[in-house]
Amino acid sequence: MNLLGTLENGLFALAQVLRFPVIVLLWVSVAAAVFMAGGCAVEFLARRRERAGFDLNTWLDHGTLLGADDARQASLPAALGALLRDVQAERGKANFSDGGLEHLVLEREERARRTLNGSRLLVKVGPSLGLLGTLIPMGTALAALTAGNLEVMAGQMVVAFTTTIVGLSAGTVAFVVQVVRHAWVNETVREQRFLAERVAGELARE
Repeated sequence: MNLLGTLENGLFALAQVLRFPVIVLLWVSVAAAVFMAGGCAVEFLARRRERAGFDLNTWLDHGTLLGADDARQASLPAALGALLRDVQAERGKANFSDGGLEHLVLEREERARRTLNGSRLLVKVGPSLGLLGTLIPMGTALAALTAGNLEVMAGQMVVAFTTTIVGLSAGTVAFVVQVVRHAWVNETVREQRFLAERVAGELARE
């Protein structure tokens, strides 16, 4: 019994078993890339609408943060308005002065950065799945070539190149979404930290 041959045949069989989940995951990657692109477009329109004519320094010049009424708070972008509402809800608690404000800001920052995990994952997983989807059919194509079955070999090569294109396309879309949304998250985090410093100053003067 040829142990090496058995192991090699086992690996080939394992690769063929992986073929189905790889193809399924490629379809999932395509769906995720389309979903992310759509979500990015919707977020772009929402940010454009809520930030039209908005300037944070000008908004701050019109009064204090803690004393802002509902109409003034409504003019804030959603992320900043949510932070201000959290501060107003938590400021009456006894432990708020002992790092409570910092905790709120860090929690909001972590929540904002967590939204980038999906696109960051797809940037790496999409091309990897495309590579797997390329190499697995190529094994079958080489086996068909050895047997002289050119029709099967050609079909497997088509599958191999198609999966490469799909995987790279999904990763490219995810990378573009990642870059765009990363800039938005950085802007939101910067503004939240600035608001937190102003809130801390107002609390110190009370």
